[in-house]
Amino acid sequence: MDHSGIVSFLKERRTLLGLTQQALSDLSGVTLRTIKNIEGGALPSVRNLMLVAEALGLELKLEVKKMSR
Repeated sequence: MDHSGIVSFLKERRTLLGLTQQALSDLSGVTLRTIKNIEGGALPSVRNLMLVAEALGLELKLEVKKMSR
């Protein structure tokens, strides 16, 4: 999933859960300005992405990409 896909997914999840940006800010501990920036397309820090994902009931996973030879 690319950056824009992640942004869209997070916004859709927030909406699905019936959360405002302010409520997500309160739940995640990430500032409202940062939430707005993320949803506006700004690249979040890994820490902020993890906090927002956790508040939305999501888990971030990093996987080693299989390399084709």
